[in-house]
Amino acid sequence: MLLNQIVLRNFRNYIDCEVSFSKPVNLIIGGNAQGKTSLLEAIYFLCTAESHRAMRDAELIRHNEAGFYLKGVLTNSSDDVVSLEASKRARGQFRLKKNGVLHTKRSEWIGQFNAVFFAPESLILVKGAPAERRRFLDLLIAQVDRDYLQHLQKYQSVLKQRNELLKQIRTIFVDAAQLDAWDQLLLIHGTAIIIKRLEVFHQLKDYAMKNHQKLTGGRESLALTYRSASMRDDMSMDNVTVTDDNSETTSTHTNFSLAESDLESVKVPSESEINKQFGATLSASRAADLQRGTTLVGPHRDDFLIELEHQSHRLLSEEDPHILDNNDEEVTDELIQLSEPKVESVYSEYRFSGEDLGICREVARAYGSQGQQRTIALALKLAELELIRATTGRNPIVLLDDATSELDYKRIGYLLGMLQNLSAQTFITATHAEPLVHHLHEPNVLNVKNAQINPIASN
Repeated sequence: MLLNQIVLRNFRNYIDCEVSFSKPVNLIIGGNAQGKTSLLEAIYFLCTAESHRAMRDAELIRHNEAGFYLKGVLTNSSDDVVSLEASKRARGQFRLKKNGVLHTKRSEWIGQFNAVFFAPESLILVKGAPAERRRFLDLLIAQVDRDYLQHLQKYQSVLKQRNELLKQIRTIFVDAAQLDAWDQLLLIHGTAIIIKRLEVFHQLKDYAMKNHQKLTGGRESLALTYRSASMRDDMSMDNVTVTDDNSETTSTHTNFSLAESDLESVKVPSESEINKQFGATLSASRAADLQRGTTLVGPHRDDFLIELEHQSHRLLSEEDPHILDNNDEEVTDELIQLSEPKVESVYSEYRFSGEDLGICREVARAYGSQGQQRTIALALKLAELELIRATTGRNPIVLLDDATSELDYKRIGYLLGMLQNLSAQTFITATHAEPLVHHLHEPNVLNVKNAQINPIASN
């Protein structure tokens, strides 16, 4: 899809603005608080029906105005013209239209118009709680698999009902046998979620590790490991026990190690294996669930570990420090933007990879520099782009907000070169055109000032 034109009315700081995009690569230049990020946010909102930063649609309405209106005109690979409209009244209903036809559910919109957004907030993928990484995976999968979205919504509903029942059992002594029916539903939808996450994660990590190698010029290596809270430790996988600081109970996360050397040998568990193991884990956790009044195991507590891998001669002892990471109690439903309580658990800062004690992995969240963390987040976002394209056959629109700050000149060159090779329509914001313009082939350069957008003539 290519965005040819967008109209913004009373959206964020925009009063009435219309802009056309004549080239695939668009460089948006302007000072702080002039409207660069809001332009990208509007494009993303038209494609996905949600904002990357606002919790409520009303936050998008310009101050003291009655509502906002967005319209985008796109063309697909067949040169068919598609019109998208989004509007929200301050005291009225949110509305989405495609070619003038009203869509009553946001879930119908997801996946029709793909977009990948990198913003400073994207560093939360590396630095934030497990909920942020689950959210990233869930939104990515929802864009390419509508069945997954349905399973995710149903799992959320079942989990809410089961947690409510657990609380009732504790307080008014409801029969605990009622949990059996909810457990069966949790298994059905939870198994489907786990299977799809593992499948997509295998593809995502492959793209991400290769992108990270390119972005760093081969000087750094990225390691990604899926950590399942739904699988028991009697499978032939690398396992880590995570202790919940707020109780004496422990939950076991099975690590699906996905280093580049393991790509051909990794065996993904079958549906029956996952269902069996999840069921056994859920049964074993029932006593702890009843004690805590919440569901302690399941895909709503999964995570993926992000590490930087390098040579090291340091041997670790049991006295080595640990860092705190987060493990949340409720599943994230991206479409209705549920927030999750933060519950801390312990992850090791260092660990050695495989049998080679000369390879050390450091948790990027704790030991990566700001530039390294930004590079990892970019590698994951580029992997998202490639995965969407490989799955759907379409290039998503790429939105990069202040992506090149804190990157050195070489990494900027790698990033922009990769984007141009991918042939996706790209929107990049920056305060200055230099040095980006030297890495881009005939970009469309636009200036944003006071929420007005004007082209800058090329030299």
